[in-house]
Amino acid sequence: MFKWLSEFYRVAKNYIVFALLLSFSFFLISTNNNIHTRGLQTIGLLTTSYLEDIVKSVVNYFSLSSRNEELERENAQLVDLTAKIRRALLENGQLRSMLKLRSEITAPLIPANVIGRSTEEGKYFLTLDAGEKDNVYIGDPVVSGEGLVGTVIATSGNFCMVRTLLDNDSRIAAKLFNASADGIIVSGEFGELSMKNVSRRYAISRGDIVETSSLSSLVPPGIVIGSVSSAADETGNIFKKIKIQPAVDFSSLSVAFIMHYSRSSEASGLEEKELKKKR
Repeated sequence: MFKWLSEFYRVAKNYIVFALLLSFSFFLISTNNNIHTRGLQTIGLLTTSYLEDIVKSVVNYFSLSSRNEELERENAQLVDLTAKIRRALLENGQLRSMLKLRSEITAPLIPANVIGRSTEEGKYFLTLDAGEKDNVYIGDPVVSGEGLVGTVIATSGNFCMVRTLLDNDSRIAAKLFNASADGIIVSGEFGELSMKNVSRRYAISRGDIVETSSLSSLVPPGIVIGSVSSAADETGNIFKKIKIQPAVDFSSLSVAFIMHYSRSSEASGLEEKELKKKR
């Protein structure tokens, strides 16, 4: 209130002084009962009324300007609050899914927050705030309440780096749940995945669930990877062209579980070697 009054006085002080002097002049005229001054009295009243309207307009302008600034501040605060509520709801949904996952999986799970992302030149890594001090090891699968995220590829004392399914170098043995067909999940285009090496003889429909295969020694079987978004036969190719929509929304993922999975080191090494050949 004081701010806009000061601003108003700075801008209109000359007009205020003039209005006061003019009003005082009209007051002196109005107190004079001389017949010759009655016309001036009428003019004075009209002029005073006009000046009052101008003053009210100026006051209203500064009052509305101040109110507009307050509304802009309130609007910015509401936008920020809305964003925080949306983020909290998203994280709450992820945490509920993770609690359900924890009740379904018997393997040890280490909770971690996503604190970094790297998505340059076909790479898609996540950095989690759990590491060697939390018994995190290279090769450990990483999951969320929605499904498989990727595998740990590097560790430090308090952090680890995860290669996600969207990374160009990611290869995961997978299975179409309904068709009982095995294949390899690789990164695709525009945030999708592709499933390779699935024979054309299998009947595959949009929406079919894809999960990790029991043939894999890198990750445990039965973890959801995504669902079929399209499947088609390719001319001159014995395999189908299958696109997979990931179950995990990697762009909004904020929490995850690192899973301890007991696997044969010999079998893991053999599988990794074969998968590299198919790249």
